[in-house]
Amino acid sequence: MKNNKGITLIALVVTIIVLLILAGVSIAMLTGQNGILNRASDAGESTAIANAKEKVTLAINEAITDYYKDTYTGSEATTTTLYSASKAALDKLKDVEESGATIAVAESTDTPKTTTVTISYKGTAKATGTLASDGTFTWSK
Repeated sequence: MKNNKGITLIALVVTIIVLLILAGVSIAMLTGQNGILNRASDAGESTAIANAKEKVTLAINEAITDYYKDTYTGSEATTTTLYSASKAALDKLKDVEESGATIAVAESTDTPKTTTVTISYKGTAKATGTLASDGTFTWSK
């Protein structure tokens, strides 16, 4: 009897089919609606927005700290209101880009004055905050 040492055509076809199935599943995992690439892009957007929000919040908190430090140490540097101190800190961030997110600052013409901070990512507004006339800042979106 002859001893054949090789793979059969059926084994080769089955192997190719299994590899094609694995490749199809891998491509779907990468590019699908909930795929790795989309989730990475969404995570990058969320991180950029969070970084910009943190930058705004830190600037506001620093202005508040400086305002109260000057107020309670008897310094004569405090002729501004808390709103003015916070607004000045926000004006420094006007049109700043933070990891792809843009910070826009606009003061209203209404009385009492308010300032709106809008964080946009690739042209779409993603977060909005308001600095009230009493110096309090809140995120609304």
